[in-house]
Amino acid sequence: MDIRKYTPMTPTRPCQYCLSLQQGSVFADFDIDDNGYVSLVRISFDGYGCCGLEDATRKMDAESSRKLIEWVESNNVSQDAMRAVLKKYFNENKDVIWEDALADYALL
Repeated sequence: MDIRKYTPMTPTRPCQYCLSLQQGSVFADFDIDDNGYVSLVRISFDGYGCCGLEDATRKMDAESSRKLIEWVESNNVSQDAMRAVLKKYFNENKDVIWEDALADYALL
């Protein structure tokens, strides 16, 4: 999985972090709640469109949230540990994210 921190954020897609996945074919927008838990707000796939999820996905567990925040803040997102955290999260939420798109883009 190719992962890059995407900036700048746009006002039409507010989020705390945006990750560009699979050479810019997928954009995953994440927010952080007041307790430091990360959750997916929306994810867009080339050829599929944008899957808005505001309240549909579950939060990442505390350890995964902490690690993701640390890696994004230090711009150290392209690593195997980050891939593992994202794949675990996408697998846990494939019932509310477009599973066929996740599979097509090798995100499961």
